[in-house]
Amino acid sequence: MTNHDFVAFMRDLEDRYKKQSGLTDRAHYKIFYGPIRPAQILVLGINPGGDPSNTEPDGVKQKTGEIAAASGSFYEGGECDLLDCNWKENNGLKKLLVPLLDGNEEAIRRAVVKTNLAFRRSRKTTHIDIAAAKLEAAPFLLEIIGVVRPRLVILTSVELTAFLNSFCSEHSEVTAQVRDGQVNQIVYESANAQLRKCESPSIVVRVAHASQFGWTYNKAYHGHTVVNRIRSALEAQQGVPNDVHTSRASG
Repeated sequence: MTNHDFVAFMRDLEDRYKKQSGLTDRAHYKIFYGPIRPAQILVLGINPGGDPSNTEPDGVKQKTGEIAAASGSFYEGGECDLLDCNWKENNGLKKLLVPLLDGNEEAIRRAVVKTNLAFRRSRKTTHIDIAAAKLEAAPFLLEIIGVVRPRLVILTSVELTAFLNSFCSEHSEVTAQVRDGQVNQIVYESANAQLRKCESPSIVVRVAHASQFGWTYNKAYHGHTVVNRIRSALEAQQGVPNDVHTSRASG
């Protein structure tokens, strides 16, 4: 697919999402944080933040002046919210992504795609029916996964088992949860998985939310940092044949 094809895909997906959801403009939803194209890493949060009443219809700025997106269209110029927007969450994510990309921050632009399990915007998840919003977005997210075909999926404060059941046909090697007792947060959990609409296996990893707990990514837990655990999981999977993924996901 060419860049033109990816833009056409994004435009069509957004149009269909708007028709299904009944939402009229990007003040109320956010799907894209950069171009949707094949990438090594897919980062998934819960839903886009920001008060819809304080967001401009094109989704680019908050009415109070803060930048809400690096592009008002479809990131045709290669814009990337993770690099081009100064958000606390982005600063946290870089602590995880940059080491995984051999210290090359600019590599995020081509190697990482970010979106969320739900596309409806809210200042807090409790301000919307988040379960319904996830169901609404699920078929569109599955299409995005089929384009990205990531080797690594990073779930930021997203439940691992629920994701595996919804978006994976098979999974195995689910690790025990690693928890930071001081803040009572799950900082690492992973599984080998076969994503629906993808041919090659992936590693799916749950980490703590970047905006509050990005400091956990390079902290040692039982002698291993989160970054090193992810590296080890990726290295171990390189020699694993597809037929190892034998645990069928439900749903």
